[in-house]
Amino acid sequence: MPTALVYRRGAFYVGNLSTFPVSPGNSKISRRGQVEVWATGFTTILGLAFDKQGRLHVLKTGAAPGFPTPNRRRVLRVKPGGTNEIIADSLFFPTGMTFGPDGKLHVSHKGFGPPVPGFGEILRISVPGAQCPDEDEGGEGN
Repeated sequence: MPTALVYRRGAFYVGNLSTFPVSPGNSKISRRGQVEVWATGFTTILGLAFDKQGRLHVLKTGAAPGFPTPNRRRVLRVKPGGTNEIIADSLFFPTGMTFGPDGKLHVSHKGFGPPVPGFGEILRISVPGAQCPDEDEGGEGN
């Protein structure tokens, strides 16, 4: 089930949430109009965003099997060679992200959970080495 989309330099990148209960490593990122797997080993992808340097950032719900639990979400930066760097950790049910014109990563935090008015919020996260994407290249998250 596709849950995240970002466009950069003529290609669409699509992330999938996968199924519940969560099974670690089942989510992947596909690229272009025709399905082409670009990266694997993710768990429940919720958002994708590129920074100015063309580095892909992935918002995911966690890596534990079972059902989602709060404060287990994180943002990863996909590094060359397939390794990942943790950019933000212990997020409470985020639902999407994008790089803003200020060069910071904006994450919808507490996007679902307790039915309390005003519970949700937007986090602005400073990402080391990141700048805002060019407007014509996209950078939209989920």
